[in-house]
Amino acid sequence: MAKTRSQDTQQQLAALNSRLADASLKGAWQQEAASSRVKPHVRPWLWRWKDIEPNLLAAGDLVPIDDVMKMRTIRLINPSVPTPSSTTKTFSVSIQHLGPGEITQSHRHSSASLYFMIQGSGTYTTAEGEQQFMEPGDLLIQPTWTWHGSHNTGDIPSIWLTAMDTSLNEYLDAYFREKYPEGDVQPVSKADGYYRRRMGALRSKGALEGTGPFPVKYRWQETLEALEELATAGQADACDGVFLDYTDPLTGDSTTATLGCRIQMLRPGEETRSHRHTCGTIYHVVRGSGVVKIGKTKTDEETIEWAERDCFDVPSWQWHRFRNGSATAPAILFSVSDRPVLESLRLYREQS
Repeated sequence: MAKTRSQDTQQQLAALNSRLADASLKGAWQQEAASSRVKPHVRPWLWRWKDIEPNLLAAGDLVPIDDVMKMRTIRLINPSVPTPSSTTKTFSVSIQHLGPGEITQSHRHSSASLYFMIQGSGTYTTAEGEQQFMEPGDLLIQPTWTWHGSHNTGDIPSIWLTAMDTSLNEYLDAYFREKYPEGDVQPVSKADGYYRRRMGALRSKGALEGTGPFPVKYRWQETLEALEELATAGQADACDGVFLDYTDPLTGDSTTATLGCRIQMLRPGEETRSHRHTCGTIYHVVRGSGVVKIGKTKTDEETIEWAERDCFDVPSWQWHRFRNGSATAPAILFSVSDRPVLESLRLYREQS
């Protein structure tokens, strides 16, 4: 009798599950066992400059910038990331090329974006009317829905790193883009540094139109001097060495609501302690060479050797530690992460 009741129950449950499926519903009892749910494992990844640069320069000869190809970029793809054609789950990183005399049309989009200049001279971005000249090491922030476009007035190709949170925008079905309505290029109406000066310690009420966020440029020379002053004072972190977080000068918050930027120095011969945090981070080697050891556990580490201008990925919640490969010269790393997203959702955590 008990066996019959069990069979009847199973048949009734199967019928219930079938009715739920027909109605696009699912009961909690139908969930797969935790052991059978395989979470995609995002692996660390390395992109070498020796692979990026020659192909990017070749693209400069082969791929024109026109109405179809708005800009010339090579995207860093981590094949283990489940988001197609993306560098991390929430944002992408590309290396952009702009040849002598070329322009990228002025435009705006819902994605926040940033530029970290790698090489070139005579190139500027017009950001909300401000003519922001780009020198190696400069960081330029274009917050969501701000006009921007670039022009190379120099005689050599300019190359910079671009990060955008388009992946997150598209996941939320909230990506929009517009071309500047009054021609290819927004006219220059503000001098270089206009927005930065008006968000500093000396402010004039009403000097900025609107509440922001505004496009900001962080000059490399100022950044480097601040970093070296911290190193001289011995103000270092056991896990990240000497570091500075770029902040919005108006609010003191991260550079954008979705993308956070950091510059860090590993002093000669320095090796940091291992730590992990819940944000994906892409590093660009500004100076020097060294090693990063990354692993899901402290005992199962993958070793990545990096050199100047290489880029590498440290996935979320994976242990990592750095070592400067030089005993005489510092190494400097620029990084961009989705930490602000995790912090705003109260999901950011760090362990060392």
